[in-house]
Amino acid sequence: MSSSAKRMLLRSLIVRRNVALPRHAGQLVRNASEKTSAAVSAGTPAYKPFQPTTVPDAKTPGKTRHSAAPIILSTLAAVLGLYITQLSLAASKPHPDPSIRDLSAQTDVAARYDETADNFDSEVGTSEALMGINKVRGRLAEQCIGHVLEVSCGTGRNLGYYDVRLGSKIDSLTFVDLSAPMVEVCKKKWTALYGPTSGIRKKANLVIRFLTGSALEAMPPPPKGEKYDTIIQTMGLCSTAAPTKLLENMAAHLSTTSPDARILLLEHGRSYQDWLNNILDKSAAKHAEIHGCWFNRDIGELVKEAAERSGLEIVKEQRQHLGTTWVYELRFKSAAKMAVPVEAVKEEPANAEAVEETAAQGSFGWRGLFGWK
Repeated sequence: MSSSAKRMLLRSLIVRRNVALPRHAGQLVRNASEKTSAAVSAGTPAYKPFQPTTVPDAKTPGKTRHSAAPIILSTLAAVLGLYITQLSLAASKPHPDPSIRDLSAQTDVAARYDETADNFDSEVGTSEALMGINKVRGRLAEQCIGHVLEVSCGTGRNLGYYDVRLGSKIDSLTFVDLSAPMVEVCKKKWTALYGPTSGIRKKANLVIRFLTGSALEAMPPPPKGEKYDTIIQTMGLCSTAAPTKLLENMAAHLSTTSPDARILLLEHGRSYQDWLNNILDKSAAKHAEIHGCWFNRDIGELVKEAAERSGLEIVKEQRQHLGTTWVYELRFKSAAKMAVPVEAVKEEPANAEAVEETAAQGSFGWRGLFGWK
């Protein structure tokens, strides 16, 4: 076929297609019009109305399942908003009674620990872990050497951080607390951590003592010597009725001849932010009633006053968490010349109480010796 014949054939095909399309479209329009007219005359809709598709509930077929997430989020947002509002109101104005921060106006709540001993670790464990308090406890325990006295030992939250293995620089550990239930928990914790089934090889002749009594009065000397090389206290100044007297008594039991003798403190108290102090003051009484400590005390002033009266100097002072956490290291200004009088109490071998086989010689009860209960 010639090229001219091909072109003529192609043109004819295009013309036929253009004619067929309008005819087909017109037929569709006519069909739709006829269908619509018939539906109108019959009184029925020409097309079905739109119906949304729903997801049936798996447990109850035919019912629409609604998510509870918006309700939960709204409730949490409302609670959080109310809490923030209350904090803002508490932080905006100081406590109406300024004496709330004075020691003379704060009741003695030390007996509260007799009731909270069993649950104390669970109450403070999470918050201390989140705030990094356990790391601070570990750093202080690592500095303990020689004969160590822990005042206000509580349930023994520092026990796991002392180096008691072979080659340790610690010769003895003496734990003192006013609360007998707290001391009992501390004993059990020691057995769980370092008992015969722990598999830990402890330092030979390491003496461990658990004593119930007031650290405001005379305490027994270490197993050897007259005074202690290290005295440590964590979270104790907030719970005693006489914090300065307690610090002075700790200084009275600290060695005056060893240049390495130290007092180590970890405390919590007032902040360097006024708005936070307002919150602490307004919740201090309720907190003391529940937990047994006044967390709105000015720890810095208490330590400074006791140090000046005892001949101590502040070697290190650190503050964390907006100033509410206080860490101190104190020593005598002149270890060779300074002498702090102390009423020495001689050890008596009677009433021996074995903690475990490796520490039987240094374990005894002395609460009856001083009439303490």
